[in-house]
Amino acid sequence: MEEWRPTLDQALKLFEQSQFEDALSKFISIRDRLAPPGVDVHIYLCLRELKRYEGMIPYLETSLAFSPNDRNPEQWRVLGLLYLHNERDVEKAFVAWKRALELNPSLAQQYQGLQVVYLYDSMKEMGGQPIIDFVDLETGNFGVRFSME
Repeated sequence: MEEWRPTLDQALKLFEQSQFEDALSKFISIRDRLAPPGVDVHIYLCLRELKRYEGMIPYLETSLAFSPNDRNPEQWRVLGLLYLHNERDVEKAFVAWKRALELNPSLAQQYQGLQVVYLYDSMKEMGGQPIIDFVDLETGNFGVRFSME
């Protein structure tokens, strides 16, 4: 048996019991011993449950780099929110949201802010500069407008 297996089993059990803080510690302790994406998706899920948004991006990016996670529109949507909230990077946010909408176009009806994705390229071509009004990671709502100055 691999040396990390008991820790992984404990972490998964803690995760199932909604003991996210303890599960997170165990997942992080074995992360470097596993091939990607390893436990990154579980680290991301723990951080999400604990509302620790600042550290989520690298784990979510690694998770989305591998199948089948790369086909998860909800995770792409969240990654876009994190880029907007944590890094204030509108371009990266829109790339992630475009991917989310490719995978599930109905997200634009669920999260009305995503409708701006359809206008983004044309607004940029017209010289519009995106301005972030707000990002609410709890609800998934955000506001981005374009200044034509």
